[in-house]
Parts: sequence; structure tokens; C-alpha cells
Amino acid sequence: MKSGLEEHKGKKVFVARYDHMTMEQVKAEVEEVRKFMGTTPETTVLVLVDTTGTIISPEVLNQFKQISAQVSDNLTTKTAILGMNGPRKTFLEIISKFTKNKTVPFDDRQAAIDWLVS
Repeated sequence: MKSGLEEHKGKKVFVARYDHMTMEQVKAEVEEVRKFMGTTPETTVLVLVDTTGTIISPEVLNQFKQISAQVSDNLTTKTAILGMNGPRKTFLEIISKFTKNKTVPFDDRQAAIDWLVS
């Protein structure tokens, strides 16, 4: 699993890494992230999702919708997402409709992670 916990300014941030992946790699990573999120003892999770360089096809979008909906059923998250600029922001809006947690797009990783821990 490429994804995992990182510490920033004394807080734990789960970084979901889908950057530069093929569809098959996204599917495998989503499954690993799903397993992790299902076993976390936390009730609130800070999440940084990196989709930089990944082609957002309808199938990839469906994977992200499914995991977003599942995670939002069990956890409260504050989520920042990288790689969803320009027309890709439309996909983010679609995904956000399936979750009760707000997802904010960023172009800069440092700005995203700083926002999460603020």
C-alpha cells in the first residue's frame, strides 16, 4: 500500500496516494485504503488524497465515490485533495455529493496539509 499515516505539526494525517496510477493500481489501492479506514480506532480522520497524474475515468470516479461514501458512513473526515484542478474539479463535486464530509481541492501539497492540521 502506497497510502499511510504521516505526522504534520503533531497531528496524524492519512495520505491516500493515488498519484500516477493505472486503473488496476487505483482499484488495488482503494481496497487497501478501505481496509485501513475500516479498522482505524479514530472517529475523526484528517485525509490528504493525491490524484496527481491519474486519469479520472468513469471507472476511477466510481471507485472514489464508493470509498468516499463508505468512509463518510463510519468516520468524520476533513479532506484535502490534490490533482483535481481545472475540469477535474467537476469530478470532485460529484464525489462530494456522496459524502457528508467536505472535500477541498488544492494545487499545493504543503498548503493542503497545513489546512488539514489548522
